[in-house]
Amino acid sequence: MAGNSLVLPIVLWGRRAPTHCVSTLLLLEDVPMVVSGCHDGQICLWDLAWDLQLNPRALLFGHTGSITCLAKASASSDKQHVVSASESGEMCLWDVNDGRCIEFTKLACTHTGIQFYQFTVGSQREGRLLCHGHYPEILVVDATSLEVLYSLLSKISPDWISSMTILRSDRTQEDTVVAVSVTGILKVWIVTAEASRMQDTSPVFEEESKPIYCQNCQSISFSAFTQRSLLVVCSKYWRVFDAGDYSLLCSVPSEDHQTWTGGDFLSAEQVIVWTEDGQSFIYKLPASCLPASDSFRSDVGKAVENLVPPLLSNVLDRATQELLICPPVTRFFCGQKDFTYKLLIQGDSSGRLSIWSIPEALEQQSGKAVRK
Repeated sequence: MAGNSLVLPIVLWGRRAPTHCVSTLLLLEDVPMVVSGCHDGQICLWDLAWDLQLNPRALLFGHTGSITCLAKASASSDKQHVVSASESGEMCLWDVNDGRCIEFTKLACTHTGIQFYQFTVGSQREGRLLCHGHYPEILVVDATSLEVLYSLLSKISPDWISSMTILRSDRTQEDTVVAVSVTGILKVWIVTAEASRMQDTSPVFEEESKPIYCQNCQSISFSAFTQRSLLVVCSKYWRVFDAGDYSLLCSVPSEDHQTWTGGDFLSAEQVIVWTEDGQSFIYKLPASCLPASDSFRSDVGKAVENLVPPLLSNVLDRATQELLICPPVTRFFCGQKDFTYKLLIQGDSSGRLSIWSIPEALEQQSGKAVRK
């Protein structure tokens, strides 16, 4: 910008808008807004109304490869930042209020998952991005500059990380990173003690390494309701573990050649898991999986086939049965602030987003489908 001149970026295309084959999804509570990334490298911002109507607001261009993951990159309501990563190794930091790309970097590795983590140093609150992907470590990245600060490394059986979650405990005030490698090894790192070493680039090694025999792990989720349960979804089965010592509590195999692709906790007693073809299943966990029950851990040590199985209580079918060129992407979001919906959001290869609002009583499900 020179003098009083103003330069405005303008994006033009022909009679057809760019395709939007959805590859990943993110819900922002404070705005509220849905962010979708696609295989062509674009990012779409969707305004989400309180009646769950979706309206596309902006299409962002900044990547040369398929978007592999999205994550929020700020915690304050006055600053709405999102980070995106592509299979080309690019990372972009976006201000979703106006669609600006604030920071850009490119690494020699591909991120497949990013989680935002915030901690307090004195009176300052710092944001970090914990990244994993096609490399045998977890990178801790500054959420403002996208600078790699240090790494979480493995001494035992180092390998690519399939999925990762952050366990936050109100009881111990100690936060941990729990991840599952592609070979089914569960890894645990303590992050609270290391977080204050902001400029220390020395690696941090795992506190625990345990084989849990979970091959092709698709997602790992920590229950905010019990702060004791861990859901691990693999392509051919999903399992619940005790987050205290990672003992197996229950296991459910896939049926009819289904492939599980993710899941999360709906409540202390229920989980929702979804398949590659876009179906979602809601299960009620047995008493042996519930920390508040007298039967908690009663099945620990038994063979998998002898565990008490969860009860299938509901099935959500895909919003449309039209033929898709690639599997739909499904994500579950549980509101923590004013936006208290429990939403299942699905994006497909035609650029359509579908939303299910899951009520506390599961006799009825409301679903909405929106197409860009």
